[in-house]
Amino acid sequence: MALSLTRRTFCVQSMAAAIAARSMMGQSAMESVAAIERARVLAEAVLDVDPKNAIEFSARVAVLTAAFVLTSDEAYAGRARELLNTWLLASATKLAAPAKLGVVGLIPLAEVAVALRFLVDFLDGDTLSALKAAFKDAQEYLQTDHEAMLARERSDLRGAAWLLESAAFARLLQDETALIAARRWFRQALRKQVSADGTFPEEIASPNPLRNTLLHFDLLMGACQLLSTPFDKLWDMELMDGPGLRVVVAWLYPRINDLATWSAVADAQYFRSVPLRRPGLLFCGRAYNRPEYVELWKSEPAEVPGVLAASVPIREPLLWVTRAAHGL
Repeated sequence: MALSLTRRTFCVQSMAAAIAARSMMGQSAMESVAAIERARVLAEAVLDVDPKNAIEFSARVAVLTAAFVLTSDEAYAGRARELLNTWLLASATKLAAPAKLGVVGLIPLAEVAVALRFLVDFLDGDTLSALKAAFKDAQEYLQTDHEAMLARERSDLRGAAWLLESAAFARLLQDETALIAARRWFRQALRKQVSADGTFPEEIASPNPLRNTLLHFDLLMGACQLLSTPFDKLWDMELMDGPGLRVVVAWLYPRINDLATWSAVADAQYFRSVPLRRPGLLFCGRAYNRPEYVELWKSEPAEVPGVLAASVPIREPLLWVTRAAHGL
């Protein structure tokens, strides 16, 4: 799609190019997420597809935003803006009532919050304020609602979902107090959710142990991706009486690589289809300089079947490893 070279277009293209360039800094060739993902993202970023539910909405906004980051084409950003208006501002029955959705129901909003950091220059002041107010409401729900507080305390994937959402909303809102609190809670989450051997005991005992383990893995690693800083390196943290994230991925990697090594009960359905392209592997491969994790991530199917959509909370890892403009 050709765009006229206006002053605004030139500035937008320069900004997008700078964003893409920053995403490549410090990466080896095997970790070039932009290069790996480009063909898939552009094939999926169809402008006229309408989402039918919250998960599809999140996936559409994310892939359109990723396409914009890769190409600087304003058409992608414009379509993402339309969907944000429709789903977050114009409908009180879809994503505008966090208490009705609950912590698990809010999972799709985490990637929307991550994507929105790249779209702030395409929103007028009133729209941006309204969108941030919606996320502020969701953040308030996570921090004050009784049911949300109970979810935070759980040792299963609900606790990890609360953490991912809190991190994503606080990053968007540039709420440093909430980010500090989330980093502090991350340490508690490890103690609650992960056993000494690197497994998630609650998920192993669930009806779908592999699916829930992988979902929990992506939620927790996504939270760490958002929260870890050079001054608070959560990736390197290990509890004195328990594991760190290295143990989690070290346990899970060979089992994703070869499902025959999965020793727990197999899921009743879709067992061999569940692994897919887990973003947690990519994040760990980059954090720990383990190319085999990234290679396994690349080798798994990128297309997510509809029946497994809810088990893949992060669809566009490019947005999670790239620093947006304005320090977001």
